[in-house]
Amino acid sequence: MGTEALAAALIGGTIGLAGLVIFLWRSPGVPAIVRQAAPRGVPLFLFRDGRCVDSSSAGHTILDALEAPLGADGAGATWSDVARILSRVFPDLPSDSPPTPGAVAAPGVDTGLRLEITEAGKGVHVAVFADAGDAAALLAGALAAEEVRILRAGIDTAPHPAWSEDDARRIVWANAAFRDLCRETGSDRPFEVCPDSAAERQTTRAQIGPDGPHAPRWFEIISFRLEDGWAHHAISIDAVVRAEAAQRNFVQTLSLTFSFLPTGLAIFDRTQALVLFNPALCDLTGLTAEQLANRPDLMSFFDLLRERQIMPEPRDYASWRADLARLIAAARDEGYSDTWSLPSGLTYRVNGRPHPDGAVAFLIEDISDEVSLTRRFRRELELSQSVIDAFDDAVAVFTAGGLLAFCNAAYRRLWNTDPDTTVETTSVIEATRHWQSECAPSPIWGDLRDFVRQHGERAGWDAQVGHRSGETLICRAEPIHGGATLVRFSNLAAGSDRLSRRA
Repeated sequence: MGTEALAAALIGGTIGLAGLVIFLWRSPGVPAIVRQAAPRGVPLFLFRDGRCVDSSSAGHTILDALEAPLGADGAGATWSDVARILSRVFPDLPSDSPPTPGAVAAPGVDTGLRLEITEAGKGVHVAVFADAGDAAALLAGALAAEEVRILRAGIDTAPHPAWSEDDARRIVWANAAFRDLCRETGSDRPFEVCPDSAAERQTTRAQIGPDGPHAPRWFEIISFRLEDGWAHHAISIDAVVRAEAAQRNFVQTLSLTFSFLPTGLAIFDRTQALVLFNPALCDLTGLTAEQLANRPDLMSFFDLLRERQIMPEPRDYASWRADLARLIAAARDEGYSDTWSLPSGLTYRVNGRPHPDGAVAFLIEDISDEVSLTRRFRRELELSQSVIDAFDDAVAVFTAGGLLAFCNAAYRRLWNTDPDTTVETTSVIEATRHWQSECAPSPIWGDLRDFVRQHGERAGWDAQVGHRSGETLICRAEPIHGGATLVRFSNLAAGSDRLSRRA
């Protein structure tokens, strides 16, 4: 750097001390010349090509606050970085590039804080001056005041009440929503919040308003521990409280509805806790209402059933627990159905049904009478079948709709067919076609079909047909109870022999 340039730098520093514009020409060979020549406390920045390449000590402090200090290559914060901070005090600053040389005053600042931009060789200088005092301190104070104003405006426009208390529980600050609530309630302390002194954060519920015809207002108060007190935020939860009340009413309605059902009902939520049961569940399982009111989970619920022998006793408890886990998973995914035969002789049908949001419902029904009736009916059917199987005549019974209900062993031998082996039910049309194919031509088959499907009063009749084996068969059609028809085939020669023996 030549003597003339050095002199210009010294002159520029002297002029800067007087509060005037600084003219500097920075050479790569002389680092930190701005920092050395700038007046004390004046934030001064040198920008080239939109990037800060040097700054004074006070300017360097601001760059450190930006977390964008000068880099090792001399390239640090961009103009937009610095302008983002300075624009809080100087709102007319552009954000894309430094403006043309001139002075910009800070509106509303009484200290005479101003920003001056001057040309400096291939770049520009940006300096902050004040009529009196330390420019850096005044700039920091102005920035702090602007931040406080912005923060206060933001918190005052918040829709929820917020306030701060000291350790003596005196309110030291409140936002506009809190002040509005104080005027509305006629109290300077609408909420009585006493957070735990050992907690860093605490959430409580508070209610304000009358208990009369007007519904009270509910708030969730979130308290944060400060160095010398607490900061509180009150969030309106009226919608949440109404939803919880509606849910309780709905559960009570369901409980009343299901209380008259003979089927035991147990509904578990997504956490597997029992949330709803009816009195029939207590009657069927022997569990007390107190045990169920404790909201046992699914595994505990089935453990209680096992202790009372309300479910089949497992051979291995570990495998039973694994099977129970699969049962619960099946009930959650696609449903579960099983029949439990208990040591007491009772029979329960258990169904598990998935519900929205991961809930599951179990229905326990006593089907002992149904099972007994089914077993008795099955025994009667077996007895009836054994009786007609003892007949020598071939017997077939058709329903009022013309479907084959059952037949005996002699029928299967005579016609060489077993209707029980087919999935589809045999109709009278199919049966008569098969009989017709096994016999000589005869006009009785059409009459028989019409007789079986005929409604109203009917009289039995009989006719002879010739079987292709050479036997002569007597076909007897008789109406029976319920509009059904009994068709019986007997061998004419065998019938004569029986009559002879009887005589």
